[in-house]
Amino acid sequence: MNRKVIKPVVLSGLFLAALIVFSIITNQDNKDMTTAMKEATLPIVQFYEGNNSVAQLHGYVSEMNITKMRDGIVPVDHTRLLPLKINTYGQKIRGIAYEIRSLDDSRLVAKGDAQGIKEKNNEISANLKIQNILGKGEEYELIVILASGKNKIRYYTRLMQTQNDDTQACMDFALQFHEYTFRDDANKFIPKYMDAATGDTSTLNYVDLSCTLNQITWADLKPEQMGEPEASFKEINDSYDVITLRYVVTTKGTGGETEYYNVEEYYRLRMTESRMYVLNFERTLNQIFRGENRFITDNNQIQLGIRDKNIEYAVSETGDVIAFVQQGELWCFDRVNNKIVQVFSFLGAEGINARDNWDQHDIKIARVDEAGSIDFVVYGYMNRGDHEGEVGTAVYHYDGLVHTIEEEIFIPSDVSYEILKAQMGQLMYVNEKGTFYLIMDQKLYSIDTDKRTPEVLVKDLKESCYKVSESNQYFAWVDSEKEYKSDVIHLMNLKNASVYDIKAKKGEYILPLGFIDEDFIYGAAKKDKVMVAAAGNTVFPMKNLTIMDTSENSHSILKTYEPSRGSIGSISVEDYTITIHLIKKSGGHYVAAGTDAIMNREGDTEEKVTVGSTVTDRKETQYQLMMKNGADASKIKMLTSKSVLLENPRDVSVKNKESQEYFYVYKKGDVLFATDEIADAIVCANNHMGVVVDSKQQYVWMRARKSAQTAFSSLKVNDADKSSSSVVQAVSAMLNYRGNGLSVKELIDNGGTPKSAIENTLKDSVVLDISGCTVEEILFYVSKGSPVFAMTGTDSAVLVTGYTSGSIYYYDPQTHSTRSKSYKDADDWFRKAGYIFFTYLDR
Repeated sequence: MNRKVIKPVVLSGLFLAALIVFSIITNQDNKDMTTAMKEATLPIVQFYEGNNSVAQLHGYVSEMNITKMRDGIVPVDHTRLLPLKINTYGQKIRGIAYEIRSLDDSRLVAKGDAQGIKEKNNEISANLKIQNILGKGEEYELIVILASGKNKIRYYTRLMQTQNDDTQACMDFALQFHEYTFRDDANKFIPKYMDAATGDTSTLNYVDLSCTLNQITWADLKPEQMGEPEASFKEINDSYDVITLRYVVTTKGTGGETEYYNVEEYYRLRMTESRMYVLNFERTLNQIFRGENRFITDNNQIQLGIRDKNIEYAVSETGDVIAFVQQGELWCFDRVNNKIVQVFSFLGAEGINARDNWDQHDIKIARVDEAGSIDFVVYGYMNRGDHEGEVGTAVYHYDGLVHTIEEEIFIPSDVSYEILKAQMGQLMYVNEKGTFYLIMDQKLYSIDTDKRTPEVLVKDLKESCYKVSESNQYFAWVDSEKEYKSDVIHLMNLKNASVYDIKAKKGEYILPLGFIDEDFIYGAAKKDKVMVAAAGNTVFPMKNLTIMDTSENSHSILKTYEPSRGSIGSISVEDYTITIHLIKKSGGHYVAAGTDAIMNREGDTEEKVTVGSTVTDRKETQYQLMMKNGADASKIKMLTSKSVLLENPRDVSVKNKESQEYFYVYKKGDVLFATDEIADAIVCANNHMGVVVDSKQQYVWMRARKSAQTAFSSLKVNDADKSSSSVVQAVSAMLNYRGNGLSVKELIDNGGTPKSAIENTLKDSVVLDISGCTVEEILFYVSKGSPVFAMTGTDSAVLVTGYTSGSIYYYDPQTHSTRSKSYKDADDWFRKAGYIFFTYLDR
C-alpha cells in the first residue's frame, strides 16, 4: 500500500482509539443521574358493610395528627364485626392491629389485633372485632396499623356504631341510582327523584337533579365504567347520610383514541319508613389529559375537554410556553419547539389504578420561562415516589432543556391533604432567587431552597388582616392587633422581598381588601366613624376604596371609588369585576344597603393565553386554553420528564401547630373553606350543604337538626341586672340558664361588652360569634340546647330559645316572657339590627 495512504489511515485509527479511551475514562464518573418516579408499593385497605365496600383507605408511613385526619366514616352494625380486605400488591404483611381513639385524640378508647386472617393471591381478608364500648351514633377515629418488615403503615378513618339499618339501605340505593344512570330504562327510576329542570343544560362536567334526564344519563357521551366504584360514607346522622362514589370511565375520541375521565358522585339521602328521599345528587366529570391524543385544535387552542373553567395555568412572557394542571398532573406545551411534556404525574405508564389516581394532592405553578423551565409546588399526599405515603409540600424545578425535575425542598406535614390545602393554599410562591414563601400556622415563612432554612417574616396573621394577589407575588397586611385601627398597610413584593408602606391620611384608618389581577385594593374609614357596637362587634364603614398599581417602579393610584350612598362594608372580586357591598346607618347601627360594581374591561385583553369554551352535541361544554399564535399539530412530540437523583434528602422542618381556632367547612369529605370566622364558615356550609368542624374535629354547625325545639324554660335574669337594658338582661338570662349567676351589669360597667361577658364567663364552653348568619342558620344551636343571643336594635336584645316548622320562640327580657315570631318576621327583625348573634356549645 502506498505510504501516503497508510499514514493517514494509521493516524485516523490512533485518533479514534484515543477518543474511545478518553470517552471510557471520562464517563466512568458521569453516570446517568436521572430516573423515572418509583412505582407505588403501599397496600390498600377496604372495609365492607354486607357485600358493599364502604371505604378504601390509603396508607401513611408516619403517624398523623388524628384531629386533622377526617375523611370517610365506616359504619359498625349491631354485630360489631368489621370485615376488611387488604390488597397487598405483593407487600409482605406480618401483623394487623387497630386503635380506636376519640376524635379530639384525648383518649384511647380501644385497641386490638385483627382476627380470622386469610391470605390468597396478594389479598388478605380479616375481621376487626369491636368491643361493646362505642356510644351509638358517636364518631371515633379508627387507625389500622399494618406491620411490614421493620415499618408500620397506618390507615385512618372515622368509625360509628349506627343506631339502625339506614346506612345499608342508603348505600344500596346510591349504588342502584348509579347503575341506572348507565341503563336504557333509566326513565323508569330516576325521574321520580328529580327536581324541575332549572340547571345548566349545556354541561356534563357538573350534573345535579335540576339538570335534564339526558344529562344525568350521560347524553351522547356513552362512557364505559372501569371497575367498581369506590364508595364512602362522608356523614351519618339522624337526618341524612352522605355517600360519595368515585370511579373512572372511558370513551373513544374522534380519532379512535381512548379518553379517560375521573367521576365523583355525591348523594345526600334520607331514609324514612315510607320511602327514600334524595335530598341531593351531584356528579362531576373531569377529563384526564393525555398528550398522545389530539389536543391542538385548528383554531390555536389546547383542548382540555370536559372539566370546570377554573384552570391552573401559567404562561411565559411571549406566550410561547404554557404550563397547565389537569387532574393532578402538570403539563407543558412549547409552541415554538412543537413539544408537549408531562412534567409531573403520579399516573403510571401501565394505566390508571387506584393508588396512582388518588386525588389527594394538587399542583401550584410558580413561574414559566422562555426555555420551558418551570418552578412549581406539589402539595398533599404523595401517591408514589421517594415520599410515598407522606403528606407534605415539595418545591420542584423543571429544566425545559434537558427535561428533568429536581426536588429543591420537601416540607413534611402530619395533617391531611384537605387541611394542608386549606392552610397553605392561601399563599405559595417561588421567586427567581429560589426563595419559597408560604403561610402556615398564621405565619408567613420564607425558605431559601439552597440553605433550606425557614425564616418567619410575619407572625400572628389574622385571616381578615391580610390579602394575597392572584399570582401570589404580592402580600399585603396590617398588624393583627391593629385590625380596625391601623394607619399603615405593608405591601410586600415576594419577587424580591421588598416592602412598600401605604400610609393613611390624617384622621383615617386603612384596611387591605384584596387584589384585582395584580393591582392592590384597600379601603379607608374615618377614625370617628369606626365604632364598637353595643354587642361588642367592630364596624368599619369605609368612605372610599383605592386601587393601586403594584409594579416595582410605580405605586401610582389607578382609581379611587366613593359610593354615592352609604358606606363600603366589604368587597368581593371575581375575574375583572369588583363587587362592593354597601352598608348604611339605620337606627344607630349599620345594615346592608345593596351593591355596586367596578369593572376592569381592559384586563383580559392583555392576556397572551385565555380560557375559552366550546359546545358540541356529544361532549357539550369543553374548555380550552386559547393561544394568539398557532402550532402545527401534526409535528408535536410528546416527552416525559425524569427525576434528578438526590444524594441527600432535602427535607425542611416547619412546625405546624394552630395558634388560634380554625373552622373547616366540609362537603363530600373535602374542605371547601377554612377560616377563623365561624359565621363565614356557617354561611358557606349552608350554601353548599356542608358541615362545619373545629380544629379538634368537633361539629360546630350542620344543616341536620331536630324538626322542632320546645322553648327553654327556667330562664331568668339575675336580680342585680333587672334594672339594666335588655342587652344586659339577655346575657344575664343566658348565663343563668348555663348555671353561671354572675352580674352582667357589673362586668359591663367595668368596660366589658356582651360578647366579652359571655366569653369570660363560659370558659368551659366554646363561645361562638355567629353574627352575619340568618335565622335558619342559628337554629342548629337552639336544637343543641343553647340559647342564642340576638340584637333587635341599637340597645335591645332577646334570646332565641325554640322553634317550630314555621316560627321561632324567643325570651323577651323586658317582659320576662317567651314569645314567638314567624321565620320571615324574625329574620327581618334581626336583619334590621345587623344580624348580631352570640351563642355557645358545651363540650
